[in-house]
This record gives sequence, structure tokens and C-alpha cells, in this order.
Amino acid sequence: MRISPEVRKIADDLYANTVENNEVMIVKWTFPDGKFPDLSLERAHRDYELAEKTEAEVERMLATGSLTHEDEMILKILSHYCGYIRKNYLNWWQRFDLNSIYRVIPTLFEKMVSLPIGTSEERVFYLEILKGFPPFVQFLEDKLVAQAARYIRMPKMCCDLVIEALHAVQESLGRANRFAGCEQDTAELVAKVAHLVELVSGDYYDQAPTAIGMGQYPGGAELYEREIDTYISCNEKPEAIQARGYEELAKTEAEMLEIARGLGYEGSFMEVMREIQADPRYLFHSPEEMQEALTGYLDEIRPIIVDCFSRMPKADCGVARTSVEDEQASSWGFYHVPVPGENNRGIYYYSAAELDKRCQIRMKAVVYHELLPGHHYQMNLALEDDTLPDIIHHHYNTAYADGWAEYASGMGRELKLYEPVNDYGRLSWDSFLCCRLIIDTGLNALGWTYGQAREFLLEHTMFTDLEIHTELVRYTCGMPAQALAYKWGSLFFRDMRRRAEVELGDDFDIKRYHEAILAYGAIPLDLLEEHFEWYLEQEKARIENNR
Repeated sequence: MRISPEVRKIADDLYANTVENNEVMIVKWTFPDGKFPDLSLERAHRDYELAEKTEAEVERMLATGSLTHEDEMILKILSHYCGYIRKNYLNWWQRFDLNSIYRVIPTLFEKMVSLPIGTSEERVFYLEILKGFPPFVQFLEDKLVAQAARYIRMPKMCCDLVIEALHAVQESLGRANRFAGCEQDTAELVAKVAHLVELVSGDYYDQAPTAIGMGQYPGGAELYEREIDTYISCNEKPEAIQARGYEELAKTEAEMLEIARGLGYEGSFMEVMREIQADPRYLFHSPEEMQEALTGYLDEIRPIIVDCFSRMPKADCGVARTSVEDEQASSWGFYHVPVPGENNRGIYYYSAAELDKRCQIRMKAVVYHELLPGHHYQMNLALEDDTLPDIIHHHYNTAYADGWAEYASGMGRELKLYEPVNDYGRLSWDSFLCCRLIIDTGLNALGWTYGQAREFLLEHTMFTDLEIHTELVRYTCGMPAQALAYKWGSLFFRDMRRRAEVELGDDFDIKRYHEAILAYGAIPLDLLEEHFEWYLEQEKARIENNR
């Protein structure tokens, strides 16, 4: 891709001088200059001001009308990125930095104690980071107190998970004392974390709300509206999003029931679902069996997808069980990009919790969603493309990323990798994504209670109580509106592919199509639509010229 020096400079300057302040940044944090993330309101405001200046410059450059398509796309992505930065500032008081999803303290602690200390320079660097950890914990505590003074407290359910995670960290804090000279700073870190646990489990907990949902907080409704725009690139009202969820859920459940009938199941939708859920054939009986099966799913698709794509990422990928602590906060697991200096493999860390209860027929689709040709494929193509500015390497729009990943899991059917029961499992996951449109809007904007949401998921999914609980806390404390992005994005990718096939007919080239829509990484859906229109025009011109 050819990006002009002027456009590349403005992109690089913005990225070098701003902080995303989100969970992706924490996962990727490498302690630059020995520092911890600056999550302060002051830093958020400075970023806000820089974003406004950058956006004005972007608008000036776009107004010239003499840019290439590539430069226009990069500048428009920058404009969206500036919008995210401004929202980080506007959302600051309603955002809970210390929650069970981000796991800021456990994540940064593990990164710190994994640093090399073999040389004197490495030990000096490590000690600098260790000294910075107690002030960082103090900042998190101070923000909790300041939020509480504004009647913004984490719900009790979120507090429970945070306390559990902090207790687990407390058991490991002694690992910070890695060589002579670390004793005092390790002791201070132990004391700071203990004080934080005492705060969250004491008076703070007693006064925390039992209800969940952003709508209960001052400014919460406004935050939720902003986050709808962030995650699905539109200004739809919660009522309209929920109505679409009900509509799509009915379609998916009808398709599931049709597959079940073909498998010989009788009865109502719920009766069939419960019968499949209870079938011991669809359980994994040990983490080892699960590891072998998931690895097998990955190996099955590897040699096939080359027929659909013109490029493959250099980084390999695999599966591994996540930690027991993470299993308490995450229903199924998560994908982790390759980390420079640690490995060159993207890993899907799966949860092996409750193996005696969790029906696993959806896991084949999950592996394709998380790895190939899903997240691992899409994210690493962007990360490895040196022609793209860094801001594109790290820009992450959930509706695109998970819309693509759901499209990728659907390719399992296209590539004839699913038996009917796997397809039922894939659709059971899709039905849950439809439920997310209903539940997320219900809890955060439309007055639903935890019990109401729980009962709805029990009626429409095969999830256990623990899976449901961690999901509901995630929606309302860690990532409000993020759950909307999965189904919304998947509908967008589905409709885009259909349109390309109809308009290009027999000349549709799947490799060229994938190359086009993957070109700019995980961009907002409205910009993807604009680029898609450009792609269609280019393809039609190419086809006409070849006739």
C-alpha cells in the first residue's frame, strides 16, 4: 500500500502521542521507559486536545480533493481514532479501570515478573518498574474513591470478581522480590494491594449497587449512547437494536430447529436444545481431550483456506488452556496476539471450566472464529504489513474484528468442515450473539434486571449459570455496548459478501474480495462500506476491461 509521507507523518504523530486507555493497550503493554499506563484524567484531557487538533488537520487535508484512495482511507480512519480518544475523556468518570474484564493489576504484574533480569541493566529496569507499581495501584484506588463520591460504584457482582482476582494476585506478590534490593518495594506493593482489597471489600462493597447496568449511574445513559457509536458505527437507538436482535434470533432458532429435525430430534426448540445440551457425546471429559480436539479442528482447516486467500500471516497460531483465575472471569477464553520477544504464535486461550456441564458442540466454530481464518488471520495480516502506519496496526474496531471472525467461522460450512451437529453448534453461538443485542440494550438502557436477563439466556442458550453470570457482568461493568458488535458486524459482513457475489456474478474472485476488505485492518463499518463501494467499482472496471 502506498501512503504519502504527509499522511503517514500525521498518523504516526497521533499514535506516538496518545494513549488508547483500553484493555487492548493493557494486554500489549511493554513498560516503555519503565513506565506504567497513564490512565489519569489529565492525560485523557491532553489526548482529547491533541485529537481535536489532529481532526482539524485531517479535515483540511481531505478538503483538498486531490488525495489517493489509500490516503483518504487512512485520514478517515484517523478521524475515527480521534473520536475514540475524545470519548475516552468523556467516559472517564463512568469507566471502571479496575474490573474483572480488564484485570489490570494481574495482567501488569505477570508482565513485570516475566521481564528478564540477567544483566545489571535489566535489573535496574525491573527495579524502576517495581517502584512504579505501588503508585499505579494507589491511582486505581483513588479513582474508585473519587467515582464513589459521584455515586458511581462498581456493582457488587463486579466487586466479587475483582476481589477474587486481587486475592489471587496477593498470593503471588512475593514473586516480585526477584533479587537483592527488591525487598522494600515488594513490601510496599504488598501493602498497597492489601489496602485496595480492604477498600473494595469493606465500605465500598457495602454501598455498591446490587443492580447492574450503566443506566443507573449519573452520565451512564450518555456513555452508553457514545459506546453504541463506538462499537457499531451508528446512532441506532437501543430499542431499535433490541428489536433487530429479536428478529434475528427468531431466524437463527428456526434454522437450528431444522438441523435438529434432520438429526432426528423431536419436540420444541427448548426441548431439543436441552436434550443436545445433556448429551454426554458433546462433552469434553478432560482438559487434555479438549486440547487435542481444538488442535485437530485447527489442523483440519489449515491446508484448505489457502484456496480462499492470497496471503497468509507469517505468525503461526495454536491453542492453550487459560489460567484457572481467568476461567472465573471469562466464559470461553480469549485470543492473544503474538508478543515480540516472547513467541511468534497467536494463542487462543480456552476455558476448561465446568467440563462436566458445558456442551462443546460450538467449539469448532469458536476455533475458526478465534484463529483461522478469524482473529489470528485478520489481525496478523495487518500487524505484519509494514506499509501501514502503526495506528492501523493497533486500531481495533470490534464490529469489524468480530464481524470478520463470525464470517470466518461461517466459512467452516462453506468449506464443508461442519457435520450437522457442528453447524447446530455454530448457530447456537449465533443465537447467543442475537441475544446479546437484546440483553446488552436491556440491561444498560431499557431497565432490565439481572434476573430478567439471566432467565432470557437460560431460555435461549445452552450456557451454564457461571457462563451467564460472567457474561452479564462483562456487559454492564467492563464493556457496555461492546457485545452489540458481534452480531451487528456479522450481519454487515454477510450482506457485503452477498452483494459482491450478486453484482460481480461469475467474475467474483474470492481471493480478491478478501484482499480488499482486509486491507486496512479492523476499521469502523461505515468506512469499510465506503471502501467496499470503491472495491466494487474497481472490480467492475477490471472485468469490463478484460472482456
